[in-house]
Amino acid sequence: MPSFSIPLSGLDASSTGLSVIANNLSNLNTVGFKGQTAEFQDLFYQQIGTSGDGNAVQEGVGASVAGISSQLTQGSIQTTGVPTDVAIQGTGYFIVNKAGETLYTRAGNFSIGANGDLLTQDGATVQGYNAVNGVIQANATLGALAIPTGLVNPPKATGNVQLALNLDATGGTPISAASQQTGTGIAAGTVLATGSQIAFNDGTNNFTYTTVANDTLANVVTAINANPNFTASLSGNNLVVTAKSGTPITFTANTLTDAATGTQAETFSPTGTSQAAGTFSTSTVVYDSLGASHVLTYNFTKTGANTWQYQISVPAGDLAAGGNPIIGTGTLQFNGSGQLISPTGSVTGLTISNFANGANPLTFSWNLNDVNGGALVTQNAAPSATSSTQQDGYSSGTLLNFTIESNGVIQGIFSNGQTNPLGQIALANFANEQGLIRNGSNEFLSSLSSGAANVGIPGTGGRGTLSGGALEQSNVDIATEFAQLILMERSYQANAKAVTTFDEVTQTAINLKQ
Repeated sequence: MPSFSIPLSGLDASSTGLSVIANNLSNLNTVGFKGQTAEFQDLFYQQIGTSGDGNAVQEGVGASVAGISSQLTQGSIQTTGVPTDVAIQGTGYFIVNKAGETLYTRAGNFSIGANGDLLTQDGATVQGYNAVNGVIQANATLGALAIPTGLVNPPKATGNVQLALNLDATGGTPISAASQQTGTGIAAGTVLATGSQIAFNDGTNNFTYTTVANDTLANVVTAINANPNFTASLSGNNLVVTAKSGTPITFTANTLTDAATGTQAETFSPTGTSQAAGTFSTSTVVYDSLGASHVLTYNFTKTGANTWQYQISVPAGDLAAGGNPIIGTGTLQFNGSGQLISPTGSVTGLTISNFANGANPLTFSWNLNDVNGGALVTQNAAPSATSSTQQDGYSSGTLLNFTIESNGVIQGIFSNGQTNPLGQIALANFANEQGLIRNGSNEFLSSLSSGAANVGIPGTGGRGTLSGGALEQSNVDIATEFAQLILMERSYQANAKAVTTFDEVTQTAINLKQ
């Protein structure tokens, strides 16, 4: 007699198969969903005899579902442009924590909670490595990632300045009144006679300076350079004064003498030709320890065929009383090919003190070469011009946006133009992904079968990489599922037909006694 249990087992297995397909189709649009496949097996067999050649005659008793496997193929990546969205390209799972329980997911449609935590749609916190002062610590402890609203990036004082510029070699050496070598001049640190005076003009602009107690020639240079119409420098023990207008200077007074001996007075006479002065001015911004900006002005004056004097200053209004706006003076020397030969490397120790806003003194270097050693300042027969300026300071800024990089680093973008890491998303992979337990809400649990999670940085240890502003879609293929649905339906119909057939056969047997 036929056994109803055989087609009933087929109906049960087919029903499970239909449920798996229905679940796949219902999750067709679920982010990061991985489809499943019902895998059938035959049940045990009864031996009802042997054949004439000695082979066993066996009768099967039906089918069952041996297992439901996960299809862990890559889902398509769809760009969303949402900063909190992130997709895994390759193997691995996001690590999340919900109420103290560690879970794993492929769904990267995250959001930011009220306290700045990066959350899944189910409210679990996304785990990774947080940055401390913009630095992600190696071997840091795994923890909840946070992207605080209004996060402040602190200011950084300028430490290095560089200007790529050319000084026109055809610019004329300016008409100037320069000290002449007459025995020994007055040394820079020599104390001058109190009340002695130096006065001169360029026909339009006048300058007068009267020494006070303990004044030195270096102080006279500083005072002249603070005037917008004239520049001064020391050449050995000689004072060189130049009118920025290029007009010859006329000295109307000169009583600068050594206070101790009353001798060694500076003497002056006009030098140069009648051509216009070779001058050039450029500027860049620097930042103090409080993040306030200050305009740094460079004034260049040609004093010889291959020689330029420079003066670096800041606005006097940026300084407290007693602050010196002139922070550096010196000479640039070029060779016949227009290459800077002195100074080389950088001008160090430039310091701005007595900021009016109370910032710490700012000490920085003026780099004369780029990172490859190439000269940034040249003297060629072309108009004086600055092609670029760079400095490494910045003001404070607040977090505007962020991006997630392929290695999981969450890069914060601040209003001051800076980018700093906020943290790094971690990924986990498993020796046996099929052993993961589905927990619903796009989440998985590890098990003895899956093995322990191997946690690390995306792109290392066999883990996949991340795509920020994108999501991995469900890997369910509707065409394949429909085809499987037809086959499973036919299987169910066939087993149902077997049941009705067995019923008819049984009824026929019952009718034999009538």
